[in-house]
Amino acid sequence: MSDEFFIQPKTYDTSTAYRASVLSNDRMTPEVAHEVRQIILRVPSASFIYVEGQSIGVLAPPPYDFGSDHYMRLYSIASTRSGENGKGAEIAICVRRCFYIDEVSGERYPGKCSNYLCDVRVGDQVRITGPYGRHFIVPRDNTSNLVMVGTGTGIAPFRAFLKHIFEEEAEWKGKVRLFYGAQTGLDLLYMNDLNNDIGHYYDMATFKAFEALSSRPAFDDPSALGNKIEENAAEVWELIQDPKTYVYVAGLRKSSEALDTALSHIAGSKEAWMRRKREIYFDDRWAEHLYD
Repeated sequence: MSDEFFIQPKTYDTSTAYRASVLSNDRMTPEVAHEVRQIILRVPSASFIYVEGQSIGVLAPPPYDFGSDHYMRLYSIASTRSGENGKGAEIAICVRRCFYIDEVSGERYPGKCSNYLCDVRVGDQVRITGPYGRHFIVPRDNTSNLVMVGTGTGIAPFRAFLKHIFEEEAEWKGKVRLFYGAQTGLDLLYMNDLNNDIGHYYDMATFKAFEALSSRPAFDDPSALGNKIEENAAEVWELIQDPKTYVYVAGLRKSSEALDTALSHIAGSKEAWMRRKREIYFDDRWAEHLYD
């Protein structure tokens, strides 16, 4: 299962590329879990300006010196606009090492961009483009409510959101709710023993996090995420009805499907939920970053 955003290069403007230096490449999950790494890059160009929720394109070199273009994948920036640890030229991205099964031969192949990034060393140069995605950003009004739903490396933009609104903004007055799904507790990125950045905000009066772990740890099981949303149906539906609530969904496409299923049950029918979702969407309060 890939957690890279596959984007045809012609879809995005890649005419401006930056050379970013690798400052660190650290594993975020224990050895017994899926390999996910946080990579911190230094982008020295003053023209590279972004806000929370945006992504960069990574241009992985082709496997040969001829006859092939670079591979482009999008990765969400996990840092705030002030930079990783307040260092404006530094950004963090979250990368899961991926593999693919050929549908014809059944052979297993490494994901080109994820394996390239997971293997970079301190001092290496990585070509990046962007930033992209102006739709997936925090509202300016600090009385807005945020409902964030994600799985896997989809947590990266939410880490940036939380660091920004609780560390860099004035007091955030709206409610902030995070529903995060993973196969096991070891896969709860930024919420495990190796890195617990999000745990720093648990004492914030406006913030609550809900962890949804798969009942089948060996499989991606978004139904656990849907169940966790339904367990909190009253609060979720109250927020969904509030015209000041913004909804963000990131990670596996199945996460969005699980959210739709849960909210259809809460709303009483799929039709009722789709009507409400359409209203939120056209009010510019619904945003998604999804991958297959």
